[in-house]
Amino acid sequence: MKKLLLFSFLLLAQLLIAQEEKGLVAVPEIPHEIIINGDTIQEYTIPEIFIGVDVKDEKYRRDMIILRNRLRRVYPYAKATAENLVILNANLDKMSSSGDKRRYIKRSQKYLEEQFTEKLKKLSRNDGKILIKLIDRQTGQTVFKLIKEFKSGWKAFWSNTAARTFSLNLKSEYHPESELDDFYIEVQLQYLFYSNQLEERAPHKPINLNQLRKQWSSKIGEDEFFPSELRE
Repeated sequence: MKKLLLFSFLLLAQLLIAQEEKGLVAVPEIPHEIIINGDTIQEYTIPEIFIGVDVKDEKYRRDMIILRNRLRRVYPYAKATAENLVILNANLDKMSSSGDKRRYIKRSQKYLEEQFTEKLKKLSRNDGKILIKLIDRQTGQTVFKLIKEFKSGWKAFWSNTAARTFSLNLKSEYHPESELDDFYIEVQLQYLFYSNQLEERAPHKPINLNQLRKQWSSKIGEDEFFPSELRE
């Protein structure tokens, strides 16, 4: 038993010396005495060792994985919003009767509620925040404006479902050129498009990712949570 413990201790010491030779930081050992068969033996416990991890980069990596997962969940709803809005308004423009428009809007609202209400209720509050921003990205209008615009057909849907479910600011706009969080959303969204994980639909206003990259690199520097994917 003593030989086994001695061998284990020597092996541990060799590992620590090898780490020091490689330029790694050795973590202080914490001694603790134990008694085995009447003999007092020093037992050493070593805390967890994290080698070669940049805390900022690791946090960024985790945050971006979470963000990509959220985008996979909510972007299809923003995309569907824009597509349905285009169809809805195009059909309303063809109608001259106010009665026909009201009936069409009512049918559209019922369809939207049936298609999306239960699915949207499963989203988290943070999912909802991103969804509202993406709707502005895709339509050029905030959810609040869509609610106010009668012909959009979204009034009942968003008032009764989204606002109540998320308790969020429906006036939120999407500004990747001035809001860092929105810039990160755009970076990860473009990544998901490029890797064919999401089907892209052009935003309401063109977005130049390369221009945004240069702008934010100049603003915050490449070492302050600047997307590693975009560093030159």
